[in-house]
Amino acid sequence: MSQITTMPLPLVEDLPAFSRAGFAATELQIDKVNRFVATSSVEALIDMLATLKLKPTGAIGLAPSGPALLLARGSVFDEYLVSLRQQLELCRRIGIDQIGIGADASKWKQEDNWRTGAVSNILRAARIADDTGVRIGLEFMSLGAPIGPFILDTLAETREIVAEVDRDSVGYNIDLFHHYRSNGTVDELKTVRAVDVVGVHVTDVGPGDKPTLGDGDRVLPGKGVAPVIGYRDALIGAGYDGYWTLELLNESLWKLDPEETARLGLASMRAFAAASAQN
Repeated sequence: MSQITTMPLPLVEDLPAFSRAGFAATELQIDKVNRFVATSSVEALIDMLATLKLKPTGAIGLAPSGPALLLARGSVFDEYLVSLRQQLELCRRIGIDQIGIGADASKWKQEDNWRTGAVSNILRAARIADDTGVRIGLEFMSLGAPIGPFILDTLAETREIVAEVDRDSVGYNIDLFHHYRSNGTVDELKTVRAVDVVGVHVTDVGPGDKPTLGDGDRVLPGKGVAPVIGYRDALIGAGYDGYWTLELLNESLWKLDPEETARLGLASMRAFAAASAQN
């Protein structure tokens, strides 16, 4: 379960709730980790996770406020790399071997031929990933204004850029909401190279015209209209054997007691895993 699913809560509240509900693993949000470490220590977090019997399986990188991994250039990108190294070093210390990095917003694009610079940037980031042993999962994001649109908003574009980078330390994350909203298909997921998929964020999607959907339309698996079981079967058929992480940004769940949210999440994920295959 991702800490995004309980985003307003501090780490000291949501992680114990995950554990009490029965989760054995979690995806940490770097922003929450930084706030905890600022008044405590990395060692205290490691001890907490061990006490709670929660395995940290991945992390969500800091959301940038300007050009970042793909669109930053010159000294701006140098500064970004300092932050990225800090995030990856933090992951390494905690025992996390993968981090999701979201695509830059399109409004930060400063050049038409942005991909050349993006590939160069990712290659520099890959060297840090190699140094720390933390793999980068580039995440395409499909959202409208004011949050989006994003420079990478489909799986196809993201696969292309990862293939061009061609480094083992860089792959991509697949978020089922973004895949659905961007008109991604089950058949498309059947063709992925499993080795390129760093992680999968599981969510269903409420009804509505796709261009109007926002993060608040994420719902628990099985409660929406997205073909999530078809997505699951396609990725398993392609050979993916990594983590499936529940990630919702749903304010109705944020308002619940975190343990109740976690219990609902765990029940939905168990049903998602157990559902019969779709032909």
